[in-house]
Amino acid sequence: MQLDPTERDLRSQRFGAAWMQMVFVWTDDYSPEASWRLLDWCLTRGADEIGLAFLGPPYVPDTTWSEVDEMLAPFRSRVASAGDRWVLTAESAAALRTVFLDGLFTRTPGDTSIENPTVYRGGVPLLSVVTRDGEGVLHLRHDDVASLERSGLPHHERSRHV
Repeated sequence: MQLDPTERDLRSQRFGAAWMQMVFVWTDDYSPEASWRLLDWCLTRGADEIGLAFLGPPYVPDTTWSEVDEMLAPFRSRVASAGDRWVLTAESAAALRTVFLDGLFTRTPGDTSIENPTVYRGGVPLLSVVTRDGEGVLHLRHDDVASLERSGLPHHERSRHV
């Protein structure tokens, strides 16, 4: 598919020395189980950390937040400029399944929520989910594109919000 230069600029982003192609994943395309296959794909592509947004009032002991914090504590890797991140391994991914019961795109309405997982590879976002928008963005290197195509995981060239 041939893209004009303006469209190509909208679909790619520069991270450090590498250009990344952006493709979009939509919640509607993913069952809870399929969303975990997306996380597994990220692991095979070298994902090594995950960040989560804890939304709501300040941290309070004996809440869902404190339970999740305790469960993920063995995987914590502090990054001063980006808040808490956790090492992403098969074991920590399994722990996340108990947090996001309805899959990686889980949205929990209410006063507090844990959402917007961001999967990192070498400090650079690989998958950024905006839970409330029902959409995620994959930031792909050239060699990731073919791997994603082979995986059969649904993705789109455009955001659903454009």
